[in-house]
Formats: sequence, structure tokens, C-alpha cells
Amino acid sequence: MKALKICFLTIIFLISLSKPTKIQANNIFGLHLTQTNDIANSAKIINSSGGDWGWVTIVINLQHLDHQHWQNFFDQCRSYHLIPLVRLATRSQNSGWSRPSYQDVDNLANFLNSLNWPTQTQHIILFNEVNRASEWGNLINPPHYADVAIYASQKFKQLNPNFYIIGAGLDLSAPNQPPQFMSAGRFYYQIFHYKKQFFDHIDAIASHAYPNPAFIGLPSQTGQHSIHSYQWELNYLKQLGINKDFPVFITETGWPHLQGQQNNPNFYDVNRSVEFLISAYQQWSQHPQVQAVTPFIFNYPYPPFDHFSWLDKNEKLYPAYQKIINLPKTANHPPQKTSFEFVHHYLPFIIFPNQKYLGKIKLRNTGQSIWGASETNFCLPPQSTTNLQLSPLCTNYQQVLPNQNHIFRFTFQIKDNPHHLDSFISWPQIPAIQITTATKKPTILRVKTGLKQKIIQFVKNLHLHIL
Repeated sequence: MKALKICFLTIIFLISLSKPTKIQANNIFGLHLTQTNDIANSAKIINSSGGDWGWVTIVINLQHLDHQHWQNFFDQCRSYHLIPLVRLATRSQNSGWSRPSYQDVDNLANFLNSLNWPTQTQHIILFNEVNRASEWGNLINPPHYADVAIYASQKFKQLNPNFYIIGAGLDLSAPNQPPQFMSAGRFYYQIFHYKKQFFDHIDAIASHAYPNPAFIGLPSQTGQHSIHSYQWELNYLKQLGINKDFPVFITETGWPHLQGQQNNPNFYDVNRSVEFLISAYQQWSQHPQVQAVTPFIFNYPYPPFDHFSWLDKNEKLYPAYQKIINLPKTANHPPQKTSFEFVHHYLPFIIFPNQKYLGKIKLRNTGQSIWGASETNFCLPPQSTTNLQLSPLCTNYQQVLPNQNHIFRFTFQIKDNPHHLDSFISWPQIPAIQITTATKKPTILRVKTGLKQKIIQFVKNLHLHIL
């Protein structure tokens, strides 16, 4: 009878999915990755059908703090327009994770601060399902988690105020059975009564909104064990007395499918699992506090997560997920830091008035944005003296990546100046280049470099050294 009821509800539900609607809010689409080299393939799904700057959840642990590896990942996120949600982890221990020390937090924070992130806001998730003993050194300890989280928030924000701190996603289906499990409500309750200020130190919460029980709930169901479990979390925190409207990042969710290394008849067929996920996306997109949804998991076609994997054992996308690709999406527009350093300029040795000249200037991209076609339109307006015509410095079709140098070409022309006043070539944030008179009859100009004074000072120093 129970199976018949579920089947009936499912049929009604599938009828309502005949025309998927476009996601109207910001682009919440994303994926949960297990390995950084999946970035290119996942980007094709996340930013498909009009989407841009979607999300990826990725775990970083203390055993793999390789600067080149992670900078390469962030550079790929930049190129593919993906916003990383970086979840902190420690060291593997007895099929779980060791409990972090303050030194561990320092190491993670200093390392992540050393990287050039793809966006100005740098999202950090403070560990994972900490109401399970295996995730916290085999001992659930809400006060200790609160202390570590507060310390981590302060540490990250002292290093860079652009770090955005997200509380750990809890196991919302965990029973209150210590020492192995603690219910999510009990965990929040103990933190609140230990240090209420914990909630002042996080900017958002992560939520693991699975369709429980047993991952086979329907998208229409609500409550703590549903895909709307984040609403239960928000309401529960309000009941405790937390008057803060937290943004929500659903970093784990999804329906496992029948297909895997061995079929599991307890799960839905992959086609139905995908239809359910589409319905869930449509519902999540209507909730303004939901910022991102990264279903678990993109590529893990082996036990224990083969039934959650979007790719099969041959690393091919299950065809049913094409419906997710086809679903119309929108674009995010995350702020990026755009900055540069002046390196050198190239100008003619002598300059005659009323003649147009070509100059060059080399700048280094020291920011987060890519300059050029389809990216940031980098253009500096001229700020020269009135007797000088100067063109702007603008990128063209060529892309300039962070840490790359680029030579800009510009034109300039100096009007004849009977008073022989100095002229200046300049753009915002670039040292002014002074053009001074070399001879008055005829008028010949030159770039003032200070070379003469440097030679005189060098000779004086050499003479003193000999004496």
C-alpha cells in the first residue's frame, strides 16, 4: 500500500514537470567535485544554456596544500567562469577526519590567502557534518567546533576581509545517538547556549538538503528531512533567538539512481531522479536566500557513491542529465579585483612638436580579472597636459591573464609650445612621464628620465670610494 501511494504521488508529480520553467533568480547551478581535474567537463554542464559563473564545491585538506596545483585550479575556475566553494578538511583518520587544531586552521588560512582567487568574494566552508563523530576526530563536540569556527572566521578575515565564512553543513538526518551521532537540532542548541556569538562569525550556512528518508523522498515534501531542510534550519535558528537572515549554500543534495556498479532497486531510475532534481531546482530558485546548489556528486562512479555519480564507470554522463544541461539558466556577475603594475615605457629618444608618435607601455595584470575579449574591458583614459594629445590604453581581442605582462600601444602628439613648458603623458595610477625641452631653437623635446643626474651621482660615489 505504501509503495502504491508513493507511485501514485510520483505519477502526479511527473505530470507537473511537462514544461520546466527558466530559473529566474541568480544562477544557483553548480556541482560538487571530488577532484580538481573535473573542472573543464563540469563547466560545460554548470554554465550551459545561458548560465555563467556557476558554482563548484571542492574539498581542500592539509595533506594536499600544493600551491601550483591549487593556483592552477583557481586559474581554471577563472577561465571557465566558476565560483569555488572551498570546504576545509584536515587529515584522514579511521575512515574519517581528524579534529582540527588552531595551527591547522592557521595553515589552511595562510595557504588559501596565498592564492589568487577567481572572484573578490572568497567562500570558505568550515568543515563538514560535524554532528558525526567520524568528521570530528571520533568525538562530537559542539563547543569545540564553535571555538574553532570563531577562531577560523577571525583568522581568515584578518588575512583578507573578502573571505566569506560558511558554517558546516550538518547531517540533518542524523539521530541523537551519542557518541557517534548528534541530531542537528541538538548540535545547534548546544552551540547557541555555549557561545551565541558563533552565529555572528559566520556569513552563511551550508545545508545538505537530501530527500530523506533513505534518499527517496519526493520534491514536494517539506521538513527537516527533505530538500527543504534548510528552511527548517533557518526557522530553528530563529526559534533559538538568532535574528539573522543567513544566505544558504546547498552544497550537497540529489537523488541517487538505480544505476551503478550493481543496480540498487531501492533507488529511482536515473530518468526519474533527474526529473526530481529539475523540480527541486525550480523550487530552490524561488527562495531568495538560496545562493547556490551543488548536487553530490559529479564524478565518483565507484562505491560507495556510484549511485550518486553523474558520470558512469566510463566517465560518460548519464544521458538523462542532458535535461539539466538544457534547462535555461541565468548569469551571475561576481565582482573581481582589477589591478595592475607599471613595468616600463618605450618612447622616442627625441620628439618634435606637431608630430604624431607611437609609444609603448608595459603593464602587469596583478588582479583577479582577465583583460580582453569576452572578459574585463580594461581601458585607461588619458590624463595628459592640455598641450598634448594622447590616446587611451585599452585591451583588444587579446586576453591578458593575471600575472601576465602586456604591451599597450598608444599615440601622442605635442603642440608647439612657445613658453617651453614641460608636458606630461599620464593615465590613472601610472607614474606621469615628463616631456621636457632639450633645445629651444629648433624646438626639440625629450623624455625626462633623470639619467643625467644618476650618472653624475654615480661618478661622485665612485670618486669618494677611490679616495
